[in-house]
Amino acid sequence: MVSQPTTLLNGRVKLSQSVDGLRASMDSVLLAHALSARTGETVLDMGCGSGAVGLCVNERLKDLNLNIYGVDVQDEMIDLALQNAIDNGIADRSVYKIGDIQNKHLFKAEAFDHIVMNPPYYKQGERLISPDQAREKAYTGDLNIWLSSALHWVRQGGSVCLIHRADKLGDILPVAQGRFGAIEIWPVHSAPTEPAIRVIIRMIRNRKTPLKLHSAIVLFDEQGQETSVSKSILRDGAGLI
Repeated sequence: MVSQPTTLLNGRVKLSQSVDGLRASMDSVLLAHALSARTGETVLDMGCGSGAVGLCVNERLKDLNLNIYGVDVQDEMIDLALQNAIDNGIADRSVYKIGDIQNKHLFKAEAFDHIVMNPPYYKQGERLISPDQAREKAYTGDLNIWLSSALHWVRQGGSVCLIHRADKLGDILPVAQGRFGAIEIWPVHSAPTEPAIRVIIRMIRNRKTPLKLHSAIVLFDEQGQETSVSKSILRDGAGLI
């Protein structure tokens, strides 16, 4: 597989990505900024791809010496994630595994303090099937399966953070509620007058705190310039919480 180097977080994260496969995007960086953690805790990136989310989490919270885990069904992606961990100096506290996230035996129950995930944005039949099998696996999946495995692997009181299409919020909440509480939602807009394109969701296992809807994250102003909020998150590494 041919890879190409790039950087995230204003050059602080080095990332080799597949030239032809699915690539890390703004979504990966936004998701990483929803996580809050404590020193030495474990973070699992479900569907980790080349490891972008975990690397951004590590850079944001680098003083905490977090242990970063990743799982992906594609062995080529795991190879990239392993190399990226080396290039970013976290090989000694990172583990990447090839496997399907619906296989709950990949990890022990309640093995992780936190889980981050950017699950597929489409259900089977919602889009034309891509001839590229790697892209098809990344784009199409069952959100119920992803949340069920996350619930199995995260500890009591641990957090699950995800980013998804804004129009899927009505599908996500019925699945999440009853399993998770303290649900926090950040709508993401490309421009002030445009509808939300993404939602970032953070939730806690077995917590009863009511849902909280935060102010919108607007990425670009009316002139198409990056907003100060966008810069603070995507470039400076500011957390959402």
